[in-house]
Amino acid sequence: MPTKEKIIWEALGLFSTRGYAAVSVRDIAAAVGIRESSLYNHFQGKRAIFDAIVDICWSKAEEYYHTHSLPFSAEDDLTIFQHTGQELEETILEVFRFFFEDPWNTRFRRLLTICQFEDRRAGELYRQLYCRYPVEVQEKIFAELMEKGIFRTGDPSALAGQFYGGVFLLLCSGEGWEQAEPRLREHIRQFTDAYMLKQQ
Repeated sequence: MPTKEKIIWEALGLFSTRGYAAVSVRDIAAAVGIRESSLYNHFQGKRAIFDAIVDICWSKAEEYYHTHSLPFSAEDDLTIFQHTGQELEETILEVFRFFFEDPWNTRFRRLLTICQFEDRRAGELYRQLYCRYPVEVQEKIFAELMEKGIFRTGDPSALAGQFYGGVFLLLCSGEGWEQAEPRLREHIRQFTDAYMLKQQ
């Protein structure tokens, strides 16, 4: 791993266990195994490292979704969710698997969870990435499913909140994918049984 990426990785590990404020540049340099002065050859300071963490975690998430032919935003093609039954279930599971399995994302989520009340940017990112953004994407998905006659007509925003609420609780549990996957699968089945039109 290149030194710059190692700095980001080690800082992410420290921030995600101790919080942003409790970690110094000296702590990060020690974790990497370099001198503090050497770290400044790569970053101006701790905030620049935090910003680099945000950039790399976002980039890795985008790469995962596009590699797996999954939509990354509400502007992407969402027709993959217009399937039914087992195919739809597996697609949804693949969407959320990343949240539980990717080592960068799991550390990043812990970082934002820990730091959301001590650092304004961390708090805003937490609310954007794990509260608003998923619901916005799912609201559009449900609106299209209703328009296509696959789901019962209703309020797509309320439906998105209802569905993501169960997922969010699993994310907050700190469980790994092995424990979360069967519970998420059951949540998806109960949800689709309740809202998917039977003739589909």
